[in-house]
Amino acid sequence: MITKKAGDGGSNPPGAMIAMGKNHYKNTNYNIMKIFKALQKASKGDEGFLTVSEIGRRSGMHKWTVSRTLDLYMRSLVEVVQPEELEAIGLQAKLVRLKNPDLTPEQVVNYLKMRRKINP
Repeated sequence: MITKKAGDGGSNPPGAMIAMGKNHYKNTNYNIMKIFKALQKASKGDEGFLTVSEIGRRSGMHKWTVSRTLDLYMRSLVEVVQPEELEAIGLQAKLVRLKNPDLTPEQVVNYLKMRRKINP
């Protein structure tokens, strides 16, 4: 795994360390944290479920990136509902919320570290 210092004109905050491993985009951990923060803020405000588009808007990410990150890396952290009523009329929507609204950023970082050790 290669680690590089951020702040080189990319979308990462200066000083952040980015882990880049096989089959892992350099911004993945940063994106996970942005999504987590958007979901955490929504859960603290009693907003309940957010759509992927709304998470993208709040996190400043494209909805495709949000959807892919949720599916590949955050499945055990979030609850995802896809209403059948919408699918019946040809609309696909993912409604997302944190499984544990009391989850801390430190716990998410620890989860990511453990996940990388198990699934390099």
